[in-house]
Amino acid sequence: MKYVIEKNEILVSSISAWTPGLAKKCNLVGNNQPPQSLPFDLGEGATLRAVRTVRVNPNPYQYVVDDGGALVRDEWVITQSLQDKTVEQIAAQKRDKVNAEAARRIEDIAPLWKQVRGSERAIELIEIKNARSWSTVESNEATFLRQKRHEIEAIRQRSNFLISLSDRDLANTDIFDDGNWSTP
Repeated sequence: MKYVIEKNEILVSSISAWTPGLAKKCNLVGNNQPPQSLPFDLGEGATLRAVRTVRVNPNPYQYVVDDGGALVRDEWVITQSLQDKTVEQIAAQKRDKVNAEAARRIEDIAPLWKQVRGSERAIELIEIKNARSWSTVESNEATFLRQKRHEIEAIRQRSNFLISLSDRDLANTDIFDDGNWSTP
């Protein structure tokens, strides 16, 4: 719970949890808890009041702005509102997430251990092909590895493309939408 000292509908203290400093301002030194009944008259027109915040739920591309509060009945009520981030801020935020999304998508196609093992096997297959013709199994295996490599390369290209978009275009692009990761 938060508290404030108010006088004539103007704050005379900062919003605070119940602390020894606030207790001292209220002439209630030594009290480990605030008065049970609020608002609490402190004399000379000052009143200790509970603070209530009317919260909002921002999306990742918005800021929460507090209005500073106002006296409503017996409480000091702070109302939050939303403010959109700038296009540049949204684009920077999305650019930071593109590589992580690309890595997640690559991991879905071929987990890291398979990528390493696949690279090792691709080298083995090249060495085998230099020595003799591939068997049907080896040929199928090489085709599979090529397909995975192409899928991974396509994701890397889409990642580079998304990062290179203008701020305005990137801000208007859903980087988690599968459609934005498919090759045009």
